[in-house]
Amino acid sequence: MTYKHKQHVYLAGPMEGLTFEEMTEWRYAATHLLNLADIDTLDPTRRMSYHNQEKNDYTASRVVKHDLQDIAFSSVVLADLRDSTPGRKWGTVCEIAHAHTKNKIIIVVTDKNQFKHPFIEFYATEIYNDLTDAIEAVSTYYQ
Repeated sequence: MTYKHKQHVYLAGPMEGLTFEEMTEWRYAATHLLNLADIDTLDPTRRMSYHNQEKNDYTASRVVKHDLQDIAFSSVVLADLRDSTPGRKWGTVCEIAHAHTKNKIIIVVTDKNQFKHPFIEFYATEIYNDLTDAIEAVSTYYQ
């Protein structure tokens, strides 16, 4: 019997200060296209009910630990760092740095003429200026 590892892609991108629609629009599009290639996504917005609960001393730690577990269960991180995407991207940059230390494949999406910080250029396996191109690149790692 042949065992096939379940294929997951972690969808890193801004969430802080965004509406649910702003957080999920690109993630839904990416999930749809990746599912067509039989690749599953791990979307941190699936835990929004938890994020919206009353905050306590452990909320931030729990949120981060869940996200780090998702990264651990993924082979690829697809990260939206486009300046045209609203919201702060501090958490996304931290996820990219963590994924890099775990030797994950990191596919980043930026805008065409956007400044690319040297750390992002170093950490990213590949950088694209179009979400569809980035998704196609992700799928090549699962062939």
